[in-house]
Order: sequence, then structure tokens, then C-alpha cells
Amino acid sequence: MNKDPVASVLNTIRRFDMLKRGDKVLLSVSGGPDSIFLFYALQKLKDKLKISIFVANIDHSIRGRASAIDSEFVKYISESFKVPYIYKKIDPKVYRDNELSTEEIARKLRYDFLIKSAKKMKVNKIATGHTIDDHAETILMRIIKGTTLRGVIGIPSVREENDVSIIRPLIDIEKADIVNFLKKRNIPYRIDNTNYSDIYFRNTVRNRIMPYLSRYNPRIGRALANLAESLREDFNFIEEEKRKSGVGFSKSRKGLSLNLKDIIIQPKALRKEIIRDALTKAGANIKKLSYKHWKDFDSFIRLGQKGKRIDLPGGLRILKEKDSLLFFKLGKLDT
Repeated sequence: MNKDPVASVLNTIRRFDMLKRGDKVLLSVSGGPDSIFLFYALQKLKDKLKISIFVANIDHSIRGRASAIDSEFVKYISESFKVPYIYKKIDPKVYRDNELSTEEIARKLRYDFLIKSAKKMKVNKIATGHTIDDHAETILMRIIKGTTLRGVIGIPSVREENDVSIIRPLIDIEKADIVNFLKKRNIPYRIDNTNYSDIYFRNTVRNRIMPYLSRYNPRIGRALANLAESLREDFNFIEEEKRKSGVGFSKSRKGLSLNLKDIIIQPKALRKEIIRDALTKAGANIKKLSYKHWKDFDSFIRLGQKGKRIDLPGGLRILKEKDSLLFFKLGKLDT
């Protein structure tokens, strides 16, 4: 990319209508090149966009003193530009005795902190430093592990969570362009040396698989991102049709129920998304579901007899009643 990355950030913000005049934006800044560039770009654009910026930093405690130094660096940068700063240190004990991976726990804790901080600071937008490289890696990781249309569309440019918009202004920029930009201007940033180790699946994808694939397509990251954007149009169509279908859930002391007649008449693609929504609301761990689970759901809905049930990872059960599907956590209902 020959274009100024800051100009690309502005184009992305406008293309996805990420920011409006008067918005307050909490930047998730780790100290690495992507988040430091995010800080630099929005610091430079804030007057043009008529926005206010704030900085949030979390010390995950995974790298000991190194991560503490990163947080000190972010604090120094924030104070140098007189940007309000909020910080949290995670207790390493949270990573033990948990069915989630270290990466998944860290991500959950990070977003919980960002959303709580946004509420506390009365901020309506959160900006993260995800690049097109992160987007492509996420898509490929999901394809390798097995995914659905929802997974292949990757990282959304904008999403809503708990009345806060999470935006990705760097989602169309390559990391190499960011690093070149920072180096040319002598803008300091921190390096997380664990990124070069293959102890995490994402690092293996980033350090080994993507470089290998780039031998056959030097623009593999862009190609995966383009695929996701194309499929997102299909996904958005399905979501709109799901909304039009009017299929809803009812709640009772037993759990969450879906009317069988309402769901059976829907096309298979819609049935799957309706079931996904019900599972999510009932507390299922969607990431633990396999392709076989999704196939079983469809047969269960169409052919299963009254009283039949499916038990899912995380202690969730689906029970087929006469006219409905009942979703509940084991222990809440005797069957």
C-alpha cells in the first residue's frame, strides 16, 4: 500500500460510519505497533472528526515484568499527550483451572474491562487495533478448526455489545505498512516477544502458515479479507430474513422454548441461525459445538419424537416436547 495509513484510517472510519461528531472513543492500547499507530492516527484525526479520545490498557500478567513495562510505556504516552488513561492488572490465578484456553480467557477479560471502563468513563465507542492481518488470521484459524458462515466472515468492522460500539479503524490496513510508518517517523512501540513463539495457535498461523500460503498468493491476507467481505453480504441477507421470519423464544421457569411449527417451515439456513440464537441465549458454549452437532440438530428438529433429547457441551440439554423445543441447563429441570 502506497497510501498514507492515516488517510486509510479516515477512509475506513467514513466507509463504515464508525464515528460521529461528539463521540467519545476509548482506545485499547497494549503498546505494540498496531495499537500505538491507532493512538497516533486518532490523536491526529480527532480535531477533524470532532471526537474525544481516551486510553485503556490491561496488563494480562502473562509475561511478568515485560507486560508491566508495556503498561508503563502506554501510561507515559497517554500522559505525554494529556489523554485520560485507565489501567487494570489481571491476577494470573484466573488462567488456572479453566476450561477456556489462555488466549480465550485473556480476550474475555480484556473486553469485560474495556466495556466496564467505557461505562465508567461515559464513553460510547471502543476502538481496537485489529488489522487486515489479524482479520485474515482469524478467518484461516476458523477454517482450519472448522466453522460456519458466521465464522468465515471473520472480525466485524463494527459491532455492538452492551450498548457500546466496538470499532476497528485499522481493519483494512496491513501490519507491514503500520510498522514502516512508525519506523520512518521514529515513533516508539513495544514488542511482545511471545508473538514469535508458536506456543499459541494464532502465532503458528501468523509465523508459519500465512508465510507458506503467501508463496502461492503474496496477497493472501487481502484475498481472505475479500472472501469474508463477500460472504458477509450473504450472512447479512440471512440475518435480515431471520428478522423478517418473526420466530421468537419464550421463557419460563423450565428454560427457553421455540415453537416447532415456526422453525420447521424455515429454510435450513435460517433454522440453523435461529437454533444458534436459542443456544446462545440458553447459555451454550457455541465454540464447543462440532459440525456433527449441527447436523444432528436438523435431524432432531424434523424427525425426532417427543421426549427425545440432545445433551451438549457445557451442560445444556435440548428436549423435544409435543409442539416445542425446550433448551435448559442440566440441574434446572428434572426430565
